[in-house]
Amino acid sequence: MCTRTTLPEAFEFYIGGSVGPSLYVRLVDGRLLYEWASGGGYSGVVMEASPTPEEWARFTETADRLGVWGWEPEYVSAHSCCDVIYWHLRLEIDGRSIVARGANAYPGSQGAVVSKEFLAFRTAVERLLGRGP
Repeated sequence: MCTRTTLPEAFEFYIGGSVGPSLYVRLVDGRLLYEWASGGGYSGVVMEASPTPEEWARFTETADRLGVWGWEPEYVSAHSCCDVIYWHLRLEIDGRSIVARGANAYPGSQGAVVSKEFLAFRTAVERLLGRGP
């Protein structure tokens, strides 16, 4: 059962690159504004989600379980020269904060392979938007 109901003080997540889909999410006045795009651009269509305190609690518990607070500030792969997937995370909640980013590299992975931890985190973000499983 989720017990925390604290909303984040700050939340921003981006993942994308010069090709393929991208997602940009940011917290503004308690609401999540997000945009899906393709081909490295922006769609110009900003959507909104308003997760419940229980959904935020579930997200925070997932972040805890995945060890997000211990992620390194930067992940860079030797394969970061072409067709790069960039990501950025800024999260402040319950007195804790993390700012991390990567270029074709992810927490819990060697090289450019996306780790299970990072995939689970991205799924948790999409769930906050009402778009995940």
